[in-house]
Amino acid sequence: MKYIKFDTIKSTNDFLKSYAKNNELNNFFYVYADFQEKGRGQRANIWQSECCKNALLSIFIRPAWLLEQQMVVSQITAISIIKVLEKFNIPDLKIKLPNDIMSGEKKIGGILIENIIQQKNWKYSIVGIGLNINQTNFVNLPNACSMKSITNKDYSVEKIIQLIVKKINELYQENPEILKLKFEAYLK
Repeated sequence: MKYIKFDTIKSTNDFLKSYAKNNELNNFFYVYADFQEKGRGQRANIWQSECCKNALLSIFIRPAWLLEQQMVVSQITAISIIKVLEKFNIPDLKIKLPNDIMSGEKKIGGILIENIIQQKNWKYSIVGIGLNINQTNFVNLPNACSMKSITNKDYSVEKIIQLIVKKINELYQENPEILKLKFEAYLK
């Protein structure tokens, strides 16, 4: 899968939305950055991250078979993140609606999906993911955690990103009813 990497960017979601307007992109094209100046979460919340320590990415998805099932993109994304985290023995993983990935009572990641609608038709989605990987200092965020804060191990951010995008691509092929059941099993 093709991608663009940035050292620093304002927002991976904002960049990919703009880039998609002027370029023909394949499904699962993604951008990621070592640092986002204006990373965003739900309801205009800011996603804080130390440079080079976390997964900060956005993925382009043109859900041809999902036309009337926008929730499936969220389900695929959340399940994919959890499946990757399970490979690294991150415990007690749950999805806290609308967009949080939790390990126990602490937030390890978040999802921001922006659906691009044109003339009442769903054109594509920009799937933003923030996943705390190697950061251990969370100023004024007492409920945040990371893979490293849980396991005391360092991880390759690039490898984790590649695993997530690969898993999203795999789950994109699954039956929506099966995805819904998997998603519900992880709900907090």
